Amino acid sequence: MDEQQNPGVGQPGQVFEEIRILGLETADDSVEPGRSVFDEQLASQDLPHWTEQPAAAETAASAPWSGLDDSPKWADQVPADHESQQPVGMIDKSDAAALFFDDDPAGPGAGGMEFNPPLLPPESPQQPQAAPAVATASRPDAPARRGPNGGGGMGGGGRSDARDMPMAIITGIALGALALIAFKLGTDATLALVTVVLTLGAAEFFLAVRRAGYQPASLLGIVAVAALSLGAYWRFEAAIPLVLGLTVLFSLLWYLTGVDRDAPMLNVSVTMFGVLYIGLLGSYAGLMLSDPNGIGMLLAAVLVTVGYDTGGLLVGKMVGRTPLAAVSPNKTMEGLIGGMGVAFAVAVLVVGRITPMGQAPGDLGSAFVLGVVAALAAPLGDLCESMIKRDLGIKDMGTVLPGHGGFLDRFDSLLFVLPATYYTARLLDLFAA
Repeated sequence: MDEQQNPGVGQPGQVFEEIRILGLETADDSVEPGRSVFDEQLASQDLPHWTEQPAAAETAASAPWSGLDDSPKWADQVPADHESQQPVGMIDKSDAAALFFDDDPAGPGAGGMEFNPPLLPPESPQQPQAAPAVATASRPDAPARRGPNGGGGMGGGGRSDARDMPMAIITGIALGALALIAFKLGTDATLALVTVVLTLGAAEFFLAVRRAGYQPASLLGIVAVAALSLGAYWRFEAAIPLVLGLTVLFSLLWYLTGVDRDAPMLNVSVTMFGVLYIGLLGSYAGLMLSDPNGIGMLLAAVLVTVGYDTGGLLVGKMVGRTPLAAVSPNKTMEGLIGGMGVAFAVAVLVVGRITPMGQAPGDLGSAFVLGVVAALAAPLGDLCESMIKRDLGIKDMGTVLPGHGGFLDRFDSLLFVLPATYYTARLLDLFAA
């Protein structure tokens, strides 16, 4: 537009040659296909058409795909180092994510020393426990094993067909001689021998239950067993509830103060069972020894028990055929009957001549009663100890006595005969005091 067209616009003397409208001017550079408006250096490079195949050259980022083509692939045809073959969601246990996925992220070092005993005697760590259960179920259906001399199984007091009989006989004679010497020396020596035997039996028991996984207050239990024997002799029957009450109290304190911390309810019960089983039953020997005729009563109980064990062993080996009980497959019904018969014969023929059982020549009434009672009590003590050992998954409580096992294995029947003899003497009024 020139001055003639717009004469009134502008300053006087100023001439406009043209007017430009913004947005309608033509760009100086031309637009080329494939060119980036932000990169002038690549203006001369043309992008391939979208229908063309990609170039063969690959960058480092596409290298993992170099072994693949366009066709489908099975999983075993993909390179092992390809990302599609890597496990998804692998979590390191040491990572913080383990705290979310695991209820108890503590490793072996944290809490690994914590003891968690079973409510029942453990079965999985103790493999010997599973074997007796199978033998128990199948043994009654089969005849008892015949021993080398033609006998079937063990009698009431027998332990095993494989026991060393010569060594067992020598050990039995040595124990009998030691007992006779103590009886001859008097009450104090007899009490000392009884206390030592009970204490060693308690030590065997608590060691056996510890091997089975329990954590009893062993030291406290052994002291309580010895205290029951001595207290019954020095303070008679009044000492027994006192010692038992103190044992319960100190057993609870044992776990309360942290001497042992694992399963207090369970382990206090195991501790008290050992004290009652060995200490309480054994304390009747101390009660009998407190009487002037106590040595005669204790000797009568020992002789009847020895008669039961010996008779059951011999008769069971010679004619035993019928298994007696599942808790002790090696014992037979014939051995039980033979042991009871020999125990009764020993009571009548031998014990009837010992004071106070035989107060007068030919007076066999007291010995007869004792023979019947002891013949019933001895097999119960033997079978109960066999039941305990089977529950713990062991054969013998100890190995101190060659051919017999431990003290508790040898005197298990006597633990039941002692209270039977004591109350028989009370019933027959045989106490001098």
